[in-house]
Amino acid sequence: MDAMSSLTTRARSARVARLSSFPLAWPALAALLVAVGLFLFHETRGTTFWFDEWTWVLHRRGNDLGTFLAPHNGHLSLVPILVYRVLFAAAGLEHYGAYRAVVIIAHLTCVTLVFVYARRRVGDLLGLLAASLLLFLGPAYQNVLWPFQVGWLISLAAGVAALLMLDRADRKGDVAACGLLVVSVASSGLGLPIAAGMLVEVLRRPRGWRTAWIVGVPLALYVPWWLHYQDSSWIRVAHAFGVEHPLLTGILDSPGFAANAAASALSALLGLSGHSGADLRGAGTFISWGAPLAIAAVAILVWVARGARGLSPRVIALLTMMGTFWVLTGVTRVVFSDPFTSRYLYVGGLLIVLASVELARGVRVGRGASVALIALVAFAVLSNVGDFRDGGRYLRSQASDTRALATAFEIARPVVSPSFVAEGFAPIVAGEYFAATRELGSPADSPTALAREPESARLKADAELAAMHGLALRPSSRPRTGSPPRVDAVAGVAARPRNGCLAIVPAGVTSGPNGGRLALTLPASGLAVVAVDAPVTVSVRRFADGFHPLASLAPGASATLKIRPDLAAAPWHMRVVSTGRATVCGLV
Repeated sequence: MDAMSSLTTRARSARVARLSSFPLAWPALAALLVAVGLFLFHETRGTTFWFDEWTWVLHRRGNDLGTFLAPHNGHLSLVPILVYRVLFAAAGLEHYGAYRAVVIIAHLTCVTLVFVYARRRVGDLLGLLAASLLLFLGPAYQNVLWPFQVGWLISLAAGVAALLMLDRADRKGDVAACGLLVVSVASSGLGLPIAAGMLVEVLRRPRGWRTAWIVGVPLALYVPWWLHYQDSSWIRVAHAFGVEHPLLTGILDSPGFAANAAASALSALLGLSGHSGADLRGAGTFISWGAPLAIAAVAILVWVARGARGLSPRVIALLTMMGTFWVLTGVTRVVFSDPFTSRYLYVGGLLIVLASVELARGVRVGRGASVALIALVAFAVLSNVGDFRDGGRYLRSQASDTRALATAFEIARPVVSPSFVAEGFAPIVAGEYFAATRELGSPADSPTALAREPESARLKADAELAAMHGLALRPSSRPRTGSPPRVDAVAGVAARPRNGCLAIVPAGVTSGPNGGRLALTLPASGLAVVAVDAPVTVSVRRFADGFHPLASLAPGASATLKIRPDLAAAPWHMRVVSTGRATVCGLV
């Protein structure tokens, strides 16, 4: 019986060892990386520069120190700015695919580093499953699909690589870890929580103060930057939001923010975030599922901490990184952001995966447990991958609006004032936009392509074009009239030609409570409008199907509308709405 039991134990150990080694792990990971990379590149099709990216396009093209060192939202962003400068030179603004490829590659790099980290602790199979959770973390789409977030991914990748270098426990590894931490700190504010965790680990080494330089050097480089460039703009923005004491509010609210952020990251990792809306900004079920998961995670930590081995220095370091990130984010962003914000989920998810494999270090799982874990990860993957598609749709819709506004700028080049400020996707000054596009090219549509964009984008383009042209009804008592304008459509009125004009009179039942409607093609020479005995409302359109409100005329008033030529051949159209009589005349 003893011999039989021994054979059974050895056979079980052999099966566990085979599962742990899993020689196909690297080929499987490579296949997943290629497949997901292509999928993500497809999902980002049709996207273009968005929000913060325009700040770098417009203001980070110089060669002075401020171009590279001035903070962005409080972050030191030296490395990602260098990345964008290379992309500006190589791809300009016309080939956004290069930017998309860079952020996707950065994500795949983070996943690969997580796999390397995990397999050294829990074996190939569990390492592959851990990496898959991050690879398919759809609720964190913002860090994966939006190129601007490449700075966060570089910080995280450099941080994971630095931890791997610390594993070497030799001088070369320490030097490499120090250099990688410099890169992490210089890429985004995420470098600071990573530095805090690494400092905890280094100081817990025997005579750790002798290797404190690993963290001391990056911080010694960061502190002078912070003293010179420290940015309190978030406080000014908070005041604009009506928050009188944002720092105090952030400090008081940060514990709750951190707890909810941890809960959200756990539920996102396990595919339990629920559908959170087309733009993934809704609460979904992040907190409802995340709260019991967070309680369970704390219970596991307490159980391990009370065990014979306790929590390892690395686990404490990773917990320090998580806590520092969530608390600091809560202090500075609780007024503006939710704890389940997409970009925060990626950071929390990655650190939770690292801490989990660290806690499971040396564990060997049997066949049944392996099947259960595979099923759990498969559920999370299938649940989360759809969020990538939702995120891609959202970014493509934003890109349509962005291209529409850029096209409006291009069309209005001959007429728009250099000081004109567009508010479409970010406050952009026309002169700065034209300076950037002269140097880097333009991401704008052609007028023909603009006509194929969604109606919402074309409405925005028409509104911006109207503002760029300064469209307004100009009071005029005796304009020189020419030919009657061409009628596009009528509803509830009759339009009768008379001496180069159209006399508009109500015709039976009007089309709505505001009166009858007459749509016209605006002649190149302009139009004159007279409100005879009732108010007249005038709207215009060009590329959209809907009209953009322009102005109203009081009874008895008359005005003209003239539009200067620009770079598009598409005509303007005008709609006149009135409950009474009106006259519309073509101008000479």
